[in-house]
Amino acid sequence: MKNSKLKRVGIALLSIAVATPIGLAAPANSAPADIKVGVITSTSGPLKSYGDAYTDGLEWGLKYFTKGTMKVNGAKIVLTKKDDGGVPDSAIASFKELVGSGHNIIAGTASSAIALGLAPLAQQNKTLYISGPAKNDGITTAANKYVFRSGNTSLQDFAPLAGLRPMKGQKVLLFVEDNAFGLGNIAAAKAFLTPQGATFQEIKVPMTTTEFTPFAKQAADAKARYIFIAWSNTLNSAAMFTSLRQQGVFQISRPVTGLADVATYDVMGTIFDGANAVLTSSYFPGVGKSAIASALASDYAASGKKEGLFTPDGVNAAQLIIRALKGNVAPYNVDKAITNLEGFSFIGLKGQTTVDKTKHYLIQPMYLAALNKASDGSYKPSLVKTIFNVKA
Repeated sequence: MKNSKLKRVGIALLSIAVATPIGLAAPANSAPADIKVGVITSTSGPLKSYGDAYTDGLEWGLKYFTKGTMKVNGAKIVLTKKDDGGVPDSAIASFKELVGSGHNIIAGTASSAIALGLAPLAQQNKTLYISGPAKNDGITTAANKYVFRSGNTSLQDFAPLAGLRPMKGQKVLLFVEDNAFGLGNIAAAKAFLTPQGATFQEIKVPMTTTEFTPFAKQAADAKARYIFIAWSNTLNSAAMFTSLRQQGVFQISRPVTGLADVATYDVMGTIFDGANAVLTSSYFPGVGKSAIASALASDYAASGKKEGLFTPDGVNAAQLIIRALKGNVAPYNVDKAITNLEGFSFIGLKGQTTVDKTKHYLIQPMYLAALNKASDGSYKPSLVKTIFNVKA
């Protein structure tokens, strides 16, 4: 009788011993936890067109580079999108909320002021932040390893101007928005053009301005050889450029500015007609010649979407997110993500692109462009020159 009881106890203990390893092994055989990615950018406000182009490019890139699965190493990428409206406080609140809800990576924003505010939060919370189209050079620095960017810097915007002549002893009027984007362009212009012998005058226009005539008159009175215009607000840019033209500024000073979004081509083409404008560009539809560019153009045409100025910034962000997650999902580790990204070289929408190991900006192609009037009266961009492997 006693032996029978001992046998039953032994069998029960053996069952527990066998069952326990199976129960412990079950999580290892299940799918890895979802990777939460937060996207903070403008889907309303003055930078809406930039935010829309960026988000479309990001979503397309994630699907394209994961072959439609939205998975890396078996883990599903789940996006949470937040509209910053171009307002720093709103973006900061969204960033904190996303970190608190367990988001592993945060990407986005077209606003330099916002990106400059989010960068230290990324460092404080040890969260990987991949900035979007925001250009201020100070967003990515060697002092903050948690921040990368998927667009270009203000200084890189100047690369196409390397052949601009004459410059020594010439006055350059810096006509900018009085915000982080404009101030970043002033710093970049001086860094790039001072060694060439240029002198400078600044006109900083408050963001609340609705009547640009007084500022346009100041620009005309400056009688500079060149007027460099840095403007991001899509809601009032036409009024600003029109005021400059009406005051005869472009008859006095040769305009130098960035080729803006697709929707501005006709306005800019008309305003700059006969002005011999110099147009720098980070991207315009059709300038990319990679297989990725062909695939995106085909998919966008099929879905009725249109490429924008910051489409490649979104596509780059997708490639960086996927790279950060390679071999890094079970569990995810932010330091491993950073190691994955530093020095990462890839073919992007624009072609060969490399993440700088120290400052985390993208070494990439930049362009000099022209706007040409087509037979239907519209204006189309054309490539004047490509500058490869532009550093900051």
